[in-house]
Amino acid sequence: MPYPKRHEIYEAVIRRMVTESLQAQEEQFALEHENDSDEQLLSYVRECAEKLGHSPWHREIVGGEMILKRFESWELVLRKAKLPQPTIANKPANFARYHEEVEQQKTVYRQKKAIKKQKAQQRLREQQEKKQKREKK
Repeated sequence: MPYPKRHEIYEAVIRRMVTESLQAQEEQFALEHENDSDEQLLSYVRECAEKLGHSPWHREIVGGEMILKRFESWELVLRKAKLPQPTIANKPANFARYHEEVEQQKTVYRQKKAIKKQKAQQRLREQQEKKQKREKK
């Protein structure tokens, strides 16, 4: 069985981090907006559509999952918000939110990796110092 390549591992880690972050955003939105009225949520969807420049898919906006559950269908959400059906394909690769989160998580990953490297270097220095002290005795 072949081992995964280094870039495949990196990409898998980033995908996991992105998925976890997006899920956390959804959960936070649901907690903060669980008592919002239907009209408040529809207004939010309209604001998102205006910012995006097109009708969004539910996965394209923070809170889309909660709004979808509230209304039971995204088509109904868009109809009640008086928005047309989205014209772009319903794939995360098409969503700015996804790409922004990927870039953010890559930065987080690099920062964590740098900190881990610094700690490893510090441990190595400490071990070398201990070894030198023992050799002097």
